[in-house]
Amino acid sequence: MTPDDPNRPEFDRRRRSRAIVTALLLGAMVLLFYFISIAKMVVNAA
Repeated sequence: MTPDDPNRPEFDRRRRSRAIVTALLLGAMVLLFYFISIAKMVVNAA
């Protein structure tokens, strides 16, 4: 894809939306691991 390609803005928009979805999924996975770790510590402390 060249910089003067007429489809370039659409390509950049799709790439940005995929990057946002990937970042959100990664963040959700980090939170899930965090809460699982906290839950394991609470169960083992009791």
